[in-house]
Amino acid sequence: MASHDLHFTVSQNGIEDSNALHDPSTMPVGGMAPIQQQDQGGGAAWGQTLSQSAHPVVCIFHVLFKGLALFFYIFGGWFSGTKKKGATNSGANFITVTVICILLLAADFWVVKNITGRLLVGLRWWNQVDGDKTTWIFESAKDRQINKFDSSVFWMVLYATPIAWGALMIIGILKFNLGWLIVVFMAIALSSANVYGYYKCSSDQKAKFQQMMTQGAQAGAMTVMRGNMLGWLTGTGSTPQQGQQQNTFV
Repeated sequence: MASHDLHFTVSQNGIEDSNALHDPSTMPVGGMAPIQQQDQGGGAAWGQTLSQSAHPVVCIFHVLFKGLALFFYIFGGWFSGTKKKGATNSGANFITVTVICILLLAADFWVVKNITGRLLVGLRWWNQVDGDKTTWIFESAKDRQINKFDSSVFWMVLYATPIAWGALMIIGILKFNLGWLIVVFMAIALSSANVYGYYKCSSDQKAKFQQMMTQGAQAGAMTVMRGNMLGWLTGTGSTPQQGQQQNTFV
């Protein structure tokens, strides 16, 4: 029976290390089968779109927590308004909305770092702490076909998230809503960490591919050189042709 496990190559601080230790318990046991969507009413378009994905549920969770955090941040002012409530109640609602947003951002950070990146694009990053030494490890799956739709969703949403929160930070500063910037700074920090981590994973993968191509070209060149050198030493190169020419004139 064919195995669907992901096989990772590991690099520590940008240097590939085949002996690096990693937690095997977090490795995927098997691929997630696509969910068959039933086209009913307005869900037809969504079902048709998700049918292109190899992991539709993972794609949904890749967007879910980000969307909820943005929703509560943008519309949280409605719940903490002072039109019909006193200042004390308004402060309590502000704290509640802030805590909810931070919890959603933390959940999104964990899901993207440990699940969606590993299943959608075959990449994973993490750090290993050994005493006072911290080693950053960037992993990329070997010999795995990446679904084009999954890859597009992953990278597009990953890069768009810090941009969206950066725009909200500018709006918050212009409106002097300094209290809400706590959520914005947290969102930018967590989303930027994932962007940097997966960028390093992708860069490592490209560097490994280029290194593999270079090694292959060098091996081919060495093989040709050895063949030519062996032919010259054994006299099986141009000597027979010269002999044939001499026999022709005789």
